[in-house]
Amino acid sequence: MTSTTDKLVDDYLKRLNRELVGLPRARRRELVEEISGHIAEARSAMETENEAAIRTLLDRLGEPGDIAADARERFGIEARGSRSGWDVVALIMLLIGGLILPVIGWFIGLILLWVSDTWTTGEKLIGTFVVPGGLALPVLLELTATSAEVCGSLNGQEVVCEGGRSLAATILVIAGMSLLFLAPIVTTAFLARRRSRATVAPAV
Repeated sequence: MTSTTDKLVDDYLKRLNRELVGLPRARRRELVEEISGHIAEARSAMETENEAAIRTLLDRLGEPGDIAADARERFGIEARGSRSGWDVVALIMLLIGGLILPVIGWFIGLILLWVSDTWTTGEKLIGTFVVPGGLALPVLLELTATSAEVCGSLNGQEVVCEGGRSLAATILVIAGMSLLFLAPIVTTAFLARRRSRATVAPAV
């Protein structure tokens, strides 16, 4: 079982690896291995290794975002998410692109999502498969379901509607539609949050 101190180090290196996205792979691996080696050397020199000592060691190394910012400055590489506003366009089109430009709008957002280096592959998969089409899908389904009920009157008699839902079916539909509406909104918020974390703030 991984100890608390090992987990602290692993989490730190994972954060560093995420922050370094955008750097050449060889440089990225070299820097992570350099920091990892420095941590291992410092740990071996500790008389007593505990959580407090490891936290102090990691604090001395600095925040992964600051290390990544320094590396980008050395190699002349821009921070993730700072190149343009295309990431914002991607988020907008993923959410409502299908309503603005039926069908093609969402695919525009999808393309922008995958060509961006702001998000990881896992985050891009979430943006792709959590309610494909964004809000356009639940809106289309709601319009289709609404039009399924047919009402009419024969020879001036009382209006009769056919094709309506039972109470149980109505509850299920409401629950399902609520989920379909909320899922793309939550996904977009998640991607926006990850973009915010991915952007390296300039040093003050």
